Amino acid sequence: MHVTRGFALATSALVLFLQLFVGAGSSAFAQEFPIKPIRFIVPYSPGTAQDIIARVMAPEMTKTLGQPLVVENRTGANTLIGYEYVAKQAPADGYTIAAVLVPDLATLPVTAKELRFDPVKDLPPIIGLAEGRYLLVSAADQPWKSLSEMSAHIRANPGKLNYGSASGIGRLSVEAVLRDAGLAVVYVPYANGAAYIKALVTGEVHMGFLAVAPVKSLGEKLRVLALTGEQRDAAMPTVPTFAELGYPQLRGLSNSINAAAGIPKPAFDKLYAAASRALKEPEVRARLTNIQMEIAEQSPEVAAKRFADEARYLAEVARKAGIQPQ
Repeated sequence: MHVTRGFALATSALVLFLQLFVGAGSSAFAQEFPIKPIRFIVPYSPGTAQDIIARVMAPEMTKTLGQPLVVENRTGANTLIGYEYVAKQAPADGYTIAAVLVPDLATLPVTAKELRFDPVKDLPPIIGLAEGRYLLVSAADQPWKSLSEMSAHIRANPGKLNYGSASGIGRLSVEAVLRDAGLAVVYVPYANGAAYIKALVTGEVHMGFLAVAPVKSLGEKLRVLALTGEQRDAAMPTVPTFAELGYPQLRGLSNSINAAAGIPKPAFDKLYAAASRALKEPEVRARLTNIQMEIAEQSPEVAAKRFADEARYLAEVARKAGIQPQ
């Protein structure tokens, strides 16, 4: 009897000790994170929009966190190397985060054959940051001035028109608009953006998607047929949005900060708070606006839902178009 009671008391004391120890450890982590520099992985080349976003955000987040955010371009395999590194190779401790172009990451399951992680489950967003418009364009001398006129031209010439792309999201965006309407067009892939843009301007391809910056730089050489966004762009007031034309699920080039699933909540919360505070800085907002980005801060929950919705939508577009990972 005394032995049993003594054992029970000892067990209770051990459980209490462990609870206090774990609680103390969690509290210590919350107080200490971060205690070393944080790696900010950019799966894109220097000078790209995602690289600029990371380099704008990093100094402001550093002020809040008290440790430097070191931007590191880790490119290759159409962004797969950088994203996979953050999702599966780096420790899930909050000390490695990724600058994410959401539609690019969302399309990996339908474009990358050797994908070894689930983007939605393994690399969730910490915060949604900003969104760039995505524009359907063609050369200015093509014989149409609107999406409806182009669609009529395609119907009158089935299989004779083509479109180009240098990315998975560019291809899927065209498929979402044209194939859904039963329009027969031929896909022409390009290895890089420069060759693709040249093909658009010269009419080598009849249509395709581009971000705002290259379209503005080319001026009157391109005609904009439609664009993403909830409202029309004030700089292009006559151009309809895809939502107006019946494609509300076709969204823009949204950007976020993501990290491996399972990082400690104190680290997650501090990273979110630092990024949210950075987005409110006038200089940050001005610099993002300068690269044609609209601030679109989203909580982790909202950003995660949007990410999952976009991944499902694009997977369905790929299925209907018969697109297979390569």
